[in-house]
Amino acid sequence: MTASRTRPVIGIALEPFGWHPAAFAELGADPLEATSAEHWVGLARSAEEAAADFVTFEDSFTLTARDRLTGRFDATLLAARVAPATDRIGLVPTVTATHTEPFHASKAIATLDYVSGGRAGILPTTTGRDADAALFGRKQAQDAASQAVEASEYITVVRDLWDSWDDDAVIKDVDTGRYVDRDRLHYIDFQGENFSVKGPSITPRPPQGQPVVVVRVSDSASESVAASADVAVVVARAEEDLASTAARLHAAGVARVLADVTVYLADSARTAVRRIEKLDRREEHADDTLVHAGTGEDLALLVERWHALGVDGVRLRPGVNAVDLPRLRDSFAPLIGGAPATGSLREILGLTRPAARFARVGGAL
Repeated sequence: MTASRTRPVIGIALEPFGWHPAAFAELGADPLEATSAEHWVGLARSAEEAAADFVTFEDSFTLTARDRLTGRFDATLLAARVAPATDRIGLVPTVTATHTEPFHASKAIATLDYVSGGRAGILPTTTGRDADAALFGRKQAQDAASQAVEASEYITVVRDLWDSWDDDAVIKDVDTGRYVDRDRLHYIDFQGENFSVKGPSITPRPPQGQPVVVVRVSDSASESVAASADVAVVVARAEEDLASTAARLHAAGVARVLADVTVYLADSARTAVRRIEKLDRREEHADDTLVHAGTGEDLALLVERWHALGVDGVRLRPGVNAVDLPRLRDSFAPLIGGAPATGSLREILGLTRPAARFARVGGAL
């Protein structure tokens, strides 16, 4: 179940210095800053000031063009560090479903939900790289269709494990010395193509019941995975394609559909384009979604137009954090109507808290 939202959903995707691989060089930043927890706390606080509803943290098994100079933190652990230092923003770390175990991801995200006071989400992703498969040695690299099946099973298992504790399973009965009521814990008995998981989890049901599941959609395979998600982040295309994709995902049961946009802001579109050209001279970069080079006002108008087409909001990817996060705060956020919502991430996004599916009602399952 969802509640209506008049204000577009605004997410911000955080990378160490920005989404352009030469972002660290534009203002002479020290690459070692990316291995400082305080650097990431500052980025998350800047996103809060820019009126974002949530932030995402990228992750991968091997280094990318944006972090090869520094390495990177585990995204879920990083989100847990950022949580106590932020007040209201949702925290959505990337978790690579391929080659990893959903049991571990489930308990880690449940813990993040407790640490953040109900502001956790998860962004499962996949990999078909030979180098990633070699790190584990369990199986060969998979094609897109096989990755999608595994990711869908992963989400199913994670959700089942979150529901394997009833909300009232923790009883803390001093007289009998029982911390939990074992009758309120449930074996999920999942048997799939990639996983066999019995459960229950070792972490109580999260404050949100189900932390928010976010999936990025870039092709038909990832779109099939999004049917299991609460939020789909789609590659921005022509507006008619974007509208039809949003309608199709909503019809499949996805509550919120957002468009991915990389942003370079300036006082004029001409100056913003020159910013990109300067960065590309250092290191040429081909983006995988729409690039907005212009003013904050232009971006606000674009988001408003997409919102009218049925797209619930955007995930903004700042080209250079040091430049674009302050401009998002000063020239974009004031033009988005209404104050950002507060509460749990589900409440922020207008999603209801689901009941535990395995809970006994009236003595029966």
